[in-house]
Amino acid sequence: MNYMSDELPDSLRLKLYKKYVSAITRKSSEVDKTRVEKPEDVVWSKLTDEKARELMNKLKALYPDIYQVLVGELYKLLKDGVLKELDGLTAYSIIKALGLNIRPDIRIKFVKDGKEVDLDEYMK
Repeated sequence: MNYMSDELPDSLRLKLYKKYVSAITRKSSEVDKTRVEKPEDVVWSKLTDEKARELMNKLKALYPDIYQVLVGELYKLLKDGVLKELDGLTAYSIIKALGLNIRPDIRIKFVKDGKEVDLDEYMK
């Protein structure tokens, strides 16, 4: 079966071939984009603050199996549009709901005259 009959002029046949090749190339590049995307990278790109990153790092270190499952579920929620981003409070709430005992580091900042200072300087 010959789709390009000999009756077509060469210029038209060339245009049709170019269109066909560009369509195939476009389709294959779209497939490559979906394959390259890693769920962990997508989730980490949606973490909005340092607390969220800190909690996810601790979760990854202490509970690697649960971390992988959680990243997979968060990825699905992000792709479905249920979640747009993930902040520290939301990450902490999810971790607590799973019954895991992971706490963020507590940092107390002292500000004196518009500058961060240590406790000794603050008390002066």
